[in-house]
Amino acid sequence: MTFTSCATIQGLLSEPTVWETVSALKEVLNTSVFRAIDKLAKLNQNGVESIIPEEIKPVLATLRTLGLGDEIDRVTKSIGDASEIALTESKGLVSDAIKEVKFEDAAAVVMGGPDAATLVMKNAMYEAVKKRYSDRLNVELEKTDVNKYWPMAQSAHNIFAKNKVEGSLSDFLAAKAVDGLFIAIGKEEAVIRKNPNELGSAVVDKVFDYYNRQKQGNGTSLSF
Repeated sequence: MTFTSCATIQGLLSEPTVWETVSALKEVLNTSVFRAIDKLAKLNQNGVESIIPEEIKPVLATLRTLGLGDEIDRVTKSIGDASEIALTESKGLVSDAIKEVKFEDAAAVVMGGPDAATLVMKNAMYEAVKKRYSDRLNVELEKTDVNKYWPMAQSAHNIFAKNKVEGSLSDFLAAKAVDGLFIAIGKEEAVIRKNPNELGSAVVDKVFDYYNRQKQGNGTSLSF
C-alpha cells in the first residue's frame, strides 16, 4: 500500500507530457465555457436592456424620434430572443472548436496569465463565433424594418458621438456579445486556475500542480 501511494505521488510530481498538458487545458476551457454561458444566460433573463450595448441605445432612441417606436420594441425583443438562441448554440460551437485548438506551447499557456488558454481559443475562433451570432441576430432583425433605417440613424448618431457605431446592427451586436462571452470565459478560467483540484480531474491536478510548483520555484524532492 505504501509503495502504491508513493508511486502515485511520484507520478503527480513528474513532468506532464505534452498530451497531458493539452488535455488539461482543454478540460479547463470546456468547464469555463459551460460555466460562463450558464451565467450569461441567467443575466439575459434580467431583460433585453441588460444585453443591448450602451453605444446602441442612443441610435435606437434616434429611430424612435422617427416614429419607429413600435418597430424598436419589436427589435429589442428580437435581440433578446436571438441572443438567447445564439448563446445556447454557442455551447456546441465552442465545445467543438476546443477540440481543434492548437496549443503551440502548452506549458507556457499553463504558466501564463489567468486567462491564457481563453486568449488562445479566442484567437483561434473569434470570427467563427461572431459570425454565428451575427447570422442568428440578422434572421430576427430581418423580421422588422430596423435594418432599412439603421444606416440613417447610425450616421446621425456618429456625427457627434465620441464612440462611433460601425457596421450593421447585427455585426455590432454580435461583436459586443462575443467580446462579453470571451471575457466571461476568461474569468471562469481564472477561478479554476486558483483551485484546479476542484474539477476532480487527475490530469488537471497533475498538470497544474506541477507547473504551479515550477512557478513558485519549489524544487520539492521526495525519497521512497
